[in-house]
Amino acid sequence: MNPVVEHHYVHVPFCAVKCKYCAFYSEAGDAAQMGDYVDGVLRELAAAPPIQPKTIFVGGGTPSLLPVKHLSRLLAGIRHDGIAEWTVECNPATVSDDKARLFREVGVNRISMGVQALDDAMLEIIGRIHSCKQAVESYTKLRAAGFENINLDLMFGLPGQTPAHWAETLRRAIELQPEHISTYCLILEEDTEFWRLFQEGHLKPNEEQELAMYETAIDTLAAAGYRQYEISNFAKPGRECRHNIAYWEGKDYLGVGPSACSTIGDRRWQNSSQTTGWKAGELEIITPELRTAERAAFGMRMNAGVPAELVQGRWDRQIAELLSAELVLWRNGRLQPTRRGILFADEVAAEFV
Repeated sequence: MNPVVEHHYVHVPFCAVKCKYCAFYSEAGDAAQMGDYVDGVLRELAAAPPIQPKTIFVGGGTPSLLPVKHLSRLLAGIRHDGIAEWTVECNPATVSDDKARLFREVGVNRISMGVQALDDAMLEIIGRIHSCKQAVESYTKLRAAGFENINLDLMFGLPGQTPAHWAETLRRAIELQPEHISTYCLILEEDTEFWRLFQEGHLKPNEEQELAMYETAIDTLAAAGYRQYEISNFAKPGRECRHNIAYWEGKDYLGVGPSACSTIGDRRWQNSSQTTGWKAGELEIITPELRTAERAAFGMRMNAGVPAELVQGRWDRQIAELLSAELVLWRNGRLQPTRRGILFADEVAAEFV
């Protein structure tokens, strides 16, 4: 009997300009390519395993870059009966009144907007196509369209970014009062412009300053009423992202579109990276041991941690070392990261894989 899949991801592979830090698959595309892409997604959905989604996440790339006619066909083709959370990612430069209304009409109830910085100099450095003014205007359009659940993505550790820059971006973001804020440290990934500059010696990460900026985010957002529930994510009560929590808890999900991944039962696969004619890649069989290890590692990204029964008896030595280092603690039958464990989450997660 096939498991019922409750979480659904759709990858939109188009961006107006490739950001200097981004390693996700995307292309510039044109109207004809975008139309062919939507046709391909609809075909893939028609042939997909049974799905009764509780959460949908349309990411990219830049979903809001699609023209209204293509965006309308794409969203209408996604099954969303009784959906609890439907997120669409947007770039502030591509949010129009028409698109905001369309999102609401088809049932989208959450927007994740890639603001990244509320400082025009920083936006130019990282290759974003919007300005601070556009970010605020797009946020206002989404509110006017009736959206009551908006996330803002922010980045720290950027080239030339000072602690003062970061504190000001946090202040301005909080002033807008979104329901959710995600903060990401710049990661230098291969096949990006920033990686090339790093290899050439033009970029030099400052880990001490990055850690201080992260602590600034934790403390500033907590003081403003945002509860940290995962290493990069902060939400007002009840506004945690259900879709992402499903990933961290090891739930099944179906991904469609170029480069999208899927994990269903003991099978995992990734689609090929091409805007038309993509195909599912080779199946990976996931053993129960691997599934448990991944759930433990990803679960320790969350402040709530993982149930004791998931990890006891298998990682007792590692847990003892983490307890000794004050990176984790036992609370209410769960193994949870401490404040220090949150700061060094990668090191904690590595103990379980």
